[in-house]
Amino acid sequence: MFGYLNIRRETLADEKQGLWQTFMCGLCVSTKKLVGNLPRMFVNNDVNTFNVLFHAIANEDVTIDKAHCVAHPFRKRPILRTTEITDKLAIANVILTYWNLYDDVVDGAGAKKKLAFKAVAKGYRKAAKQWKELDEQIADSYRSLRIAEKANDDSIDRVAHHFALLSTHFCTLTLGDKADIFAQNLCYNLGKWVYLIDALDDIADDIKKGNYNPFVSCYHANTAAEVATHYDEIKYVMYTALNRTAQCYNDLNLTKYRCVTDNLVYDSIRHTTETILAKLKNILPKTDTANADKTE
Repeated sequence: MFGYLNIRRETLADEKQGLWQTFMCGLCVSTKKLVGNLPRMFVNNDVNTFNVLFHAIANEDVTIDKAHCVAHPFRKRPILRTTEITDKLAIANVILTYWNLYDDVVDGAGAKKKLAFKAVAKGYRKAAKQWKELDEQIADSYRSLRIAEKANDDSIDRVAHHFALLSTHFCTLTLGDKADIFAQNLCYNLGKWVYLIDALDDIADDIKKGNYNPFVSCYHANTAAEVATHYDEIKYVMYTALNRTAQCYNDLNLTKYRCVTDNLVYDSIRHTTETILAKLKNILPKTDTANADKTE
């Protein structure tokens, strides 16, 4: 379920994109320090989203150094000096990557993901020893999610709740006392959105492979076109998740790194939602598409 959280670069100034990259570099440095070199290849935009958000929620200032790195050996780059949060997220990223790939492999992933799963296994064992509680929480969340999926649960909210809880646990274990109810609500709804947008994007592929998909199950569909006939309801579900995420974000009244966090919450995930909804709508017959346009 990685790949949906990121900045929207075309609407973010270059210097602000640099700030985003600086946080990413901090994660990479923490990963090398705590888990080793190979797991650095799994540092991703999704966990960097939480990296920036969690520093903002904690109201934590950061220090930026200039240094060489493995990706840029000849030119110094601005790199975030590691913090307790980047260290925790570096460990968390390896654990999350392992369980996400495990889930994909169980679902019949291809050779690339199977190879990635083997590649992350050693780093995962090292990370899990350092943060056993998080590993157990993530494993339990994925276990609950898989039970619901195997039961072919036709309640979209009920199934998404399991992944949303995973994001909430991730927040509370990383931020501790700083994870107030507003931060927890933000992570819950953001996690729910991630699960739903991944499911929405994978409808055709899940049907082809015979994998569980909450939208397919909810509408008892056999084809992506059958799911698409419920476009208006699906759009409502997705925008409800978006709007709840934005409201929870507003409740936090953040003051640091707003240029990046605003882009993430107000622009990027909304744009991603619109793009994937448009793909669903394109499956509809022309008459149904015209009706869907009238409701927008």
